[in-house]
Amino acid sequence: MATVMVVDDVAANRDIVRMLLGFRGHEVIEAQNGADALRLAHTHHPDVVVSDVLMPGIDGLELVHRLRADPDPEAASAPVIFYTANYLEPETRPLAEACGVSQVVLRSQDPDTLLDAIDSALAAGPVTVDLGTDEDFAQAHLHAVNAKLIEKVRALHDTERRFEAMAVASPVGIGIIDRHGHADYVNPRFAEIIQTPMDRLLGQGWLDCLDEPAQDAALELLHGAGDDTELRFTHRITRPDGEVHHLRVHLRQIHDVDEGLSGGVLMVDDVTDVALAEQRLREETQRRQDEARTRDAERLHALRRMAGGTAHDFNNILGAILGYVNLAIESINDGQADGAIPPDTAQSLLDDLAQVVKGGQRAQGLTQQLLAFGRREVNQPTSLDMNTLLRDNAASLRAAAGPDAELRLDLGAELPAVKADPAQLTQVLHNLVRNSGEAMPDGGAVTITTSVEDGRVAVQVRDSGAGMDPDVLDRCCEPFFSTKSTTGTVGLGLSTAHGIVSQAGGQLSMESRPGQGTTATFTLPATAGPTPAVPPPKTPACDRSGGETLLLVDDEEAVLQVAARILGGAGYRVLTAPDAGEALRLLERHGGEVAALVTDVVMPGMNGRQLARIAVGRRPGLCVVFVSGYADSLFDEQGNNLEPGSTILAKPFDREKLVNTVRAALGATAGA
Repeated sequence: MATVMVVDDVAANRDIVRMLLGFRGHEVIEAQNGADALRLAHTHHPDVVVSDVLMPGIDGLELVHRLRADPDPEAASAPVIFYTANYLEPETRPLAEACGVSQVVLRSQDPDTLLDAIDSALAAGPVTVDLGTDEDFAQAHLHAVNAKLIEKVRALHDTERRFEAMAVASPVGIGIIDRHGHADYVNPRFAEIIQTPMDRLLGQGWLDCLDEPAQDAALELLHGAGDDTELRFTHRITRPDGEVHHLRVHLRQIHDVDEGLSGGVLMVDDVTDVALAEQRLREETQRRQDEARTRDAERLHALRRMAGGTAHDFNNILGAILGYVNLAIESINDGQADGAIPPDTAQSLLDDLAQVVKGGQRAQGLTQQLLAFGRREVNQPTSLDMNTLLRDNAASLRAAAGPDAELRLDLGAELPAVKADPAQLTQVLHNLVRNSGEAMPDGGAVTITTSVEDGRVAVQVRDSGAGMDPDVLDRCCEPFFSTKSTTGTVGLGLSTAHGIVSQAGGQLSMESRPGQGTTATFTLPATAGPTPAVPPPKTPACDRSGGETLLLVDDEEAVLQVAARILGGAGYRVLTAPDAGEALRLLERHGGEVAALVTDVVMPGMNGRQLARIAVGRRPGLCVVFVSGYADSLFDEQGNNLEPGSTILAKPFDREKLVNTVRAALGATAGA
């Protein structure tokens, strides 16, 4: 193991050599300049000296000359190796040979080269050199140093020219900032971007490209506060010419090897074109999304109109079928009672007709769902409390969720009232809860939450099921669309819910991701004031058991005839008319005999509402019953009854509904 003295004014360079020599087991002495090295040479007598050449004060060449002239023989004869990045061997060889330098090793060479040079110097032992005069050394030293100085100055000038050319040609603004926040240099592009003269950007004028919070952060970075070494900002400025420009600013710290943080370099880029392009892209994306939503809304509206119109026509056909089946059942029962039909035959016929009725009722449910989707279902909106509705239907909702699902109610406090048909809202809740339960075949929780959002009552039904992918989510509210191939459903659950909520003036939205469950949210407009108490059912002033004359109007012949037979069988005298014109003629002919007008609403020519106005004008106090399966004819978009106080019977109807509705309307009119 040998003692090696490392001489270098850069601490990092000394550390590298010390670690390198430590692996060889050498003891290392460090000197940070030539004067320090001369002192340590007397006290430690190193076996080898490894020195840089270019150092402030006493450089490497003068250090070797002084060592060789030192009166201490051990210090004077120590082998010296130059380890330099500034001098090439041919430049130092004359003086190195004159001073007895063992070898010149460049820092760019392999580290093993330095280790081999140290081993060779140790093997050769102490150095004996015949020194020339001090004047000869001074002249040679000055020549070598001046040559290197001129070379460095030229290199510095070349570097400055290259930097200036790069800075001037740079497409971004550049500023060199000291650690006190003062700009020492800005390039022309910086001044061009800010539209400010270059001299006004020096000092702290460059801060104008930042807003106040960014200015404070930039100065803290330059002062070394915090752990960040760079900051990035986006800022919008209004230039003196009035134009608004978007800037992207990047400030990065500059560190010197010895002094540490010395300032920062600032880069400013005018990204106005990029910002405007991004804005145009956002606007175009928004426009396309709006167009897509408009197309979806138009498509859904067309589907609603088609579904509603089809269901309305089907209702008339279905009403006639069920009406005649009911009449046939009554005839069979009468025939069995008077013995005209054998009991076995009667029972067989009744069983067959019961299947027809069952199928008709199922078809009736389907048409009601189609009408609900098309927002055409005849409803009875009333002011209600959503929390009360949920509590009252909690048991049936738990059953709808399925045996393996848990139903949780999270009801908000002090909900305002909403105006809707309670039976229809109950159907919406059942449809949503049933879907959630079916999405969790292995069990889970269905949570119903109520709250107030932007003055509207919001109801959220959330499950932890399989969720839906985007394609299914986009189509989930379309009629007859279903992914449940094994359940036998017709795909009207969500479409029905969507139509009912829309008809009540609300909105239904769906959120879902595969594996993360589904959340259905519908909102309804809140009504002013507290929820009114449910009034007790009105008791008719008298029981109208029949005998009155009724004017029955419907443009569908089958519906007209079956209704006439049902009402006639109930004891009423029935006048029938296929249109409004014939009805007015009958009303004129029979005068005060007509006790009630029972009219369809949607008819060609004069509709039922117009007919009722003329009839009541001619016969004040005339009882009117509207019969319709199409809500557009009786309700506006907000679900308000266009004929307040009127009696409405929804199609299709059975014998009991028709007779009871007419009887109740006559009783109410008589008691008024």
